[in-house]
Amino acid sequence: MTLQDIVKARVRGIYATAITKILLDQGIMIVQATPIIRQRLNIPENNAAPDVTVKTTDDDPHTLLIIGFPKQVDTVSSILEEYVGYYIKWESKIGLYSIVKGIIESRENNECNVKLPYNLTGILRPCENNPGDEVLVSVAKTRLKPGEPIKLVNNIRVIGYYAAIIEGESKVTISEHIRSYDKRAELLMLASNITREGLGVHWRSSAAHASPEALLKEVNELREKLKELKKIAEKTKAPELIYPGEKIVLLTLPSKAKYRLDYVRAEVTATTPYHHSAKALGDELAIVVDYAEKLIANKWLEPNRAFQGILEYIADKIKESKRIEIQHIKPDGKILRLTPGKPESIIVKEDHIVIELRRTFKTQGIYDGLGIEKEPGDYDIMRIDTSSWLITHRYYDYNGNLKGEYININTPPEVSTNRIVYHDLALDVVKVGDKVEIIDVNEYVELLKNKVISPAIHEKIVEELHKLGIDLEKYLQETLKSGK
Repeated sequence: MTLQDIVKARVRGIYATAITKILLDQGIMIVQATPIIRQRLNIPENNAAPDVTVKTTDDDPHTLLIIGFPKQVDTVSSILEEYVGYYIKWESKIGLYSIVKGIIESRENNECNVKLPYNLTGILRPCENNPGDEVLVSVAKTRLKPGEPIKLVNNIRVIGYYAAIIEGESKVTISEHIRSYDKRAELLMLASNITREGLGVHWRSSAAHASPEALLKEVNELREKLKELKKIAEKTKAPELIYPGEKIVLLTLPSKAKYRLDYVRAEVTATTPYHHSAKALGDELAIVVDYAEKLIANKWLEPNRAFQGILEYIADKIKESKRIEIQHIKPDGKILRLTPGKPESIIVKEDHIVIELRRTFKTQGIYDGLGIEKEPGDYDIMRIDTSSWLITHRYYDYNGNLKGEYININTPPEVSTNRIVYHDLALDVVKVGDKVEIIDVNEYVELLKNKVISPAIHEKIVEELHKLGIDLEKYLQETLKSGK
């Protein structure tokens, strides 16, 4: 392997220690590591520009964002997928900032729908073209999950390690992460010749660490590359991808994946089991974990004893609460906040907690999946086991008569002092009287087809449903044959 073949990755966020070690062990070069990560893993300072960045998303602490050059993103994502095993994955079919030759399908006022490769459609605004016209566009916002729009712009761009060259806007922008006044002044000067040609320059964060010679060399190369791509586009029949841009992968990490990362982190620094779950859940639990790990580091406490203490702490706090929030996260990341529950019972076991919540309903309606009437005064006894892939809802009327049972298939829940979080896996089992039925199989089939659900999660679901006397593979085959 040559130096050019080595993938360079920058890692940030609450999973940084574990992920950095996993990637290092697989021959990935870690660049721009924080001082604490360099110290923990004994790696030298290296401010080279990354091929790939791995970080926690801004709005979802349970999910990793992997972004960068497509080939290298695939390499890093594959390493992490293999290691954590349990994940929910979404990836862009068409890259961010990719250049595409598309066909105008329709136009309304100044907005056009553009036919793109891979049976995708993007929105171009403003647009003065007519249906049937071919247009060269850049992807300003790509689609990762169903229903997300692909936003297009006329100003195409090419991306390097330090800069992006943009056609049609002769201005300079600089990453907010470059704060040095002297460096910003240098970057503005270096871009002046490019902007005089009617091109724009965006300086990326890695430009902060590069020499003026390296920066100038790259912007000149990108300018020539832009010219070359435009020539290629002239000879290309739409719809076609001209330039791949940056690939994005989202890996959502359920509790089982976080436990594996806990184990890796423990090889590097004092770590209690449940570390990454606590950090993702946040609030006071993260502080409790930090304190426990100080005790572990000084050998005053064993990790498993610390974990047991954390579970006891969570249980005590839940017992004091009158209202426990329930976050039901759909595979596409949408968070459903269920009717909160009041603790009925809590049992702390060696490595998990079993909680029963009582949720009382005040409004009329229909119970999803069960198809039976919901009335004011009805209540649900919801059983949550942090080691189980099933959450059971038993619905009763005001007088305590059982109306029906609903079993949600999900990742093992993560529990904080006032909140329960789990990732829904589409499938559910309903029981009304003697009738037992599995529902939402079509939705699950689509997740499998698109490789959203990892093989390890699928195997676990098959196993859990088998315990309930349900042959999931049979249902899947029937659904595929029916073409529904």
